[in-house]
Amino acid sequence: MKEKFICTACGHVGNPKKVTKGSFFIEVALWIFFILPGLIYSIWRLTSKHQACAKCGSLGVVPISSPIGAELVKKYHPNI
Repeated sequence: MKEKFICTACGHVGNPKKVTKGSFFIEVALWIFFILPGLIYSIWRLTSKHQACAKCGSLGVVPISSPIGAELVKKYHPNI
């Protein structure tokens, strides 16, 4: 079973979503017109992936099994 996460900004409990910075369309355009900038942009996009809250998009997501996560669950969801 996948571990659940809680958002430090809004208190949403669930699985985070993966977010990739940049634009897919810009990446395609750079590959079509300029090979080297396209490669650099693609590498940057691949290395800048991160997890964010599925509800509000905040980068502050922590596992509910962590000490901070347990405190946030008590604060936002006392009945869980």
